[in-house]
Amino acid sequence: MIWPCMSMESEEKGETEMNILIVDDEAVALRYMQEILEKVVPSAYMEMAGRADTALAVFWEKEFDVVFLDISMPDLDGLEMAKEFKEIRPQINIIMVTAHPQYALDALRLYVSGYIVKPVLEEDVRDALEHLRNPIKEEISGLYVQCFGNFEVFYDGEPVRFRRTKAKELFAYLIDRRGASATNAELRAVLWRDAVSDERNQRKYFAQLVRDVRMRLEDIGCGDVFRQERNFYAIVPEKIPCDYYSALKRNKTVLANFHGEYMSQYDWAEERIGTLFEEFSGGGRV
Repeated sequence: MIWPCMSMESEEKGETEMNILIVDDEAVALRYMQEILEKVVPSAYMEMAGRADTALAVFWEKEFDVVFLDISMPDLDGLEMAKEFKEIRPQINIIMVTAHPQYALDALRLYVSGYIVKPVLEEDVRDALEHLRNPIKEEISGLYVQCFGNFEVFYDGEPVRFRRTKAKELFAYLIDRRGASATNAELRAVLWRDAVSDERNQRKYFAQLVRDVRMRLEDIGCGDVFRQERNFYAIVPEKIPCDYYSALKRNKTVLANFHGEYMSQYDWAEERIGTLFEEFSGGGRV
């Protein structure tokens, strides 16, 4: 069974601080966790599930920010369930809850956001939510580019959909260059690494990618962030709110979001991670 619940205060204000899913096969434990969370985050929307199958079903239907997950479940081991949650949404914050501390190492290997040993205390829950691996993002109006984790482009909080995946990758590479221009040949070498293709067709397809990037940006009124001069392409970093750029300016809140993952879907971006740790070390990261 699934129990949705939201505090009366949140319902009246129409605000939701975060979406939380609580999974535990013991009804008493579910209610106890709900009571604690209502004190810690009174504006949160919560759903509770007493079985793994119902938890996974509701997880598919609604986008949650945090899952409090009991390790000892009768129908599916909590660690295995955590893996399934991660496969559905890699950036989900999972906080493992258990009476058996010997599972801590196994849980941490899954890159969970926290680990709480029963009996659960309010200060433990508060601390776990204050140190989430993937902090809850505030809604940002206008254009916003995310580089930490997967590369994503948003406008008014909604993903910008490029017609071609390589058009999005082209934009990502220019974001990585922070305003430095790249030639047609350089960009094609990045987009088709180790791929054998006809140069004429490749140039033709590249022109389509450039057109796609320009059109998507113009559609949201941000065409001026993309620059093209003959054979050179670049973006205007000063006009693009971006977590990577903010972190370089030593924004501590943004720095806390960097966990060694940068444009994760692109192989060429791995070369940047080592230098990021060096650049960010001066801003408080170790």
